[in-house]
Amino acid sequence: MRETPAGPTDAAVSARLRLCLVCGEYPPGAHGGIGTCIQVLGRALVRAGHSVRVIGIYPTGQPRVSEEGDEGVRVWRLPEPSYRGGWMKARLQLYRTIAAWARSGAVDLIEVTDWRGPAALWPRLPVPVVTRVHGSASFLARELRAAGRRSDFWLERASLRRADSWCSPSRYAAAGTRQTFGLATEPRAILPNPVELPDRPAQRRPGANVVFAGTLTANKGVLSLIDAWSLVLRECGEAHLHVYGKDGRTAAGESMEAHLRSRLEPNVRSTVRFHGHVSRDVLKDALVTADVAVFPSYAEAFGIAPFEALAQGCPTIYTRRGPGPELLRDGYEALLVDPDDPKDIAAAITRILIDPELGRRLASAGRDRVRREYSVEALVKRNELFYRDCCRAFAASVQVRGRPWLAGQAT
Repeated sequence: MRETPAGPTDAAVSARLRLCLVCGEYPPGAHGGIGTCIQVLGRALVRAGHSVRVIGIYPTGQPRVSEEGDEGVRVWRLPEPSYRGGWMKARLQLYRTIAAWARSGAVDLIEVTDWRGPAALWPRLPVPVVTRVHGSASFLARELRAAGRRSDFWLERASLRRADSWCSPSRYAAAGTRQTFGLATEPRAILPNPVELPDRPAQRRPGANVVFAGTLTANKGVLSLIDAWSLVLRECGEAHLHVYGKDGRTAAGESMEAHLRSRLEPNVRSTVRFHGHVSRDVLKDALVTADVAVFPSYAEAFGIAPFEALAQGCPTIYTRRGPGPELLRDGYEALLVDPDDPKDIAAAITRILIDPELGRRLASAGRDRVRREYSVEALVKRNELFYRDCCRAFAASVQVRGRPWLAGQAT
């Protein structure tokens, strides 16, 4: 006899949400924008009275599953075996754990990322599976006009097409994701990544410091930034560049940090410091002390780092590519630059360094924009409504499909 799943009900939709968020880079430890977004959103949903559990696969070599708590968020970290094909065993364990939660009624909705398609090949479950776009590997490869891995494309397309609903952090990313994978459906919502605001405005401590934060990969524009740095020093010889973020790889497979160091002219190397991966508290303090933060990305779905910089009151330079013009107005809330043009990047940095009043205007307008449209306080309710809408739509589709077992009725 088939196991009878719980399924979503009207009561589940209207009462406290029980959410399962799939994420393989939940802080602490090395993480990027996906991990930051899931942590900020998860904590906010718990504060709003909902139940949130996060589960993901981690290449740690742990002998067994670990569980921990984070300000009310329950976090499970599944180990990925190091032997060949171990990732498939880990994915199967991930699915079986989540499916058991869904069938027992422990969760009302499952959210996965688009990155490397975690829901590929999942059969139907008694609760909706939704995808939150963060910028898949295939989408980013398309943006960079690079050859992505066929396995990534297959997994990501299968996972997105399997999802019952999806959302995107920007209209640009939504259109690009649809084109990349040939999706027939529009996103159910445009939901920017939530940003935490400090309790009080930061007290600026200027010192000709420039900050970059992000994983050290080509798509973040860090190569052009390094090439621009000697031009900045011609105008602002006292400036220092601080690079924060976990090391990535070049196209040739070498350490990106090592490659960046090799591109620096000997006379400027002492003005650039690589800090590696640091905690968000350390990064926030760095942004408070910086005169300008710069993020000349080639490809982004949203890019949370520029908005965290603005939240800290730091004048910010963002990209003219991708969603940049959609999210921030050039010359009002930020300066937008061409990531292919080191001269353009250097000119924007220099403008702010030599004109503190311009920096103050940009920082004030940018922080106001973040507070109104991108802060976690402004977005938590919109995410709640999205989840409830997904649950209702899923319940209605179950009735239309005529599969009563999905709604918890025995056959």
